[in-house]
Amino acid sequence: MTPFHSPAEQLLGVQLLAATAAHDYEYWKSRLANPLLLLDAVAVALYRLPLLAVPVGTDRRSGLMDMGHPVFAEALADALRGRPGFDQVTASGQVVRWGEPMPEDLAPDARRRFQGLREEPRYGPYVRPPAGHGGRDEGARSWPPLPESLPERQPTPPRAVVTAGAAYA
Repeated sequence: MTPFHSPAEQLLGVQLLAATAAHDYEYWKSRLANPLLLLDAVAVALYRLPLLAVPVGTDRRSGLMDMGHPVFAEALADALRGRPGFDQVTASGQVVRWGEPMPEDLAPDARRRFQGLREEPRYGPYVRPPAGHGGRDEGARSWPPLPESLPERQPTPPRAVVTAGAAYA
């Protein structure tokens, strides 16, 4: 019988990377009231998916990140302590928080301002899809390529559509 290993025993670890390596970098860039905070931001890699940890600063008073397990939260808290903009770092359960504690009774708009977020994203309500796609075309039910995309860089359309579960029938 194979023994169960907790996440701490699996030695997966938490890695800090350059902010631009974060999967959600553009998302945060479009929503922060002060995008200059990204200069001190870091990408936190756990399970191969780096997500952005944005420091506090002029317009941002608080930040947090859910790490999925208390062991990873402690590892991230240790890694963030002493970095510019990551003051008062605490780990509580699986959540890491930095900056001022957010008051419980804030209205949604006040919560957004407390976290330094814009009312509307800088580039419209949605971040543009990955390069090579112009957005979802509801009629064709596919992502149309951008006109400037090279034909050889376009994904090959599927040959057949199989409904989930039909493969096991």
